[in-house]
This record gives sequence, C-alpha cells and structure tokens, in this order.
Amino acid sequence: MKKSLFIAVMLFVFTFPVFGAAAFAEALDKNGNSVTWTFSFEDGKNVTKAKNNAIKQLKQQGHSNVKAGATTTLNKGFFAVLYSAYWVEGVLRNSFAFGFSSKSVEDAQNEALKNLKKIKGWKEDQGYSVNKTGEF
Repeated sequence: MKKSLFIAVMLFVFTFPVFGAAAFAEALDKNGNSVTWTFSFEDGKNVTKAKNNAIKQLKQQGHSNVKAGATTTLNKGFFAVLYSAYWVEGVLRNSFAFGFSSKSVEDAQNEALKNLKKIKGWKEDQGYSVNKTGEF
C-alpha cells in the first residue's frame, strides 16, 4: 500500500510540469475590429487561468473590449498569428486569427488560417499576412 501510494505521488510530482495551457486574447475597437493581441502561458493544465491572464494583460493596457482568441492545453509547441484587413459590405475590417500546433510553425499557421476562414465576411482572396510566429 505504501509503495503504491509513493509511486502514485512521484508520478504526479514528476508529470505535473509536463502539462501546460496557453491562450491568446485580443482587444477590439468599438466597431469590432481587432486592435492588438496578447499571449499567456501557464504551467498546469489550466486553460481558464491562461485565458484570464491574457485578457487581464490587455485590460491593464487600457482596453475595455477584450475577448479570448484561442486556447490550448499544449505544454510546448508552436503558435501563429495571422492578420487580415478586408472589406465587408464597403466597410474595412481588421482581424487577427490564432493557431497552435505541437508539430511545426507551418501547422500552426494552417490552424490559424482555419480560424480566419471562420470569421464572418472574410474571404481568402482578400489575403492575410503572418503577424507573428513562435515557439512556447
């Protein structure tokens, strides 16, 4: 009994650091356009904490309209942020899209592109640029 409890505790202690959570948040202007974004990483598999910290960072910078952009429970991996300025019914819109991957930056960019395609009014022929990529 003591031996199995010891093994269970040791597994918990040594595997705990392999869990993580990351999140993006973005600030929006009064028209719903993306203004800026931030990234937060937290040890432990606590997506809510990572998301709340990302939102908090933007609010501390003075932004009032802030929302979570994307989250992951990856402990390490790659991220990509895409940016697009595009026209919807004669109005210029600005949006960021976020993606994560455990494989590569290119895969993270593909995930971000999938998220960009979900934005109402955005069309692929209007283009996008890679705002930032990285590793965490």
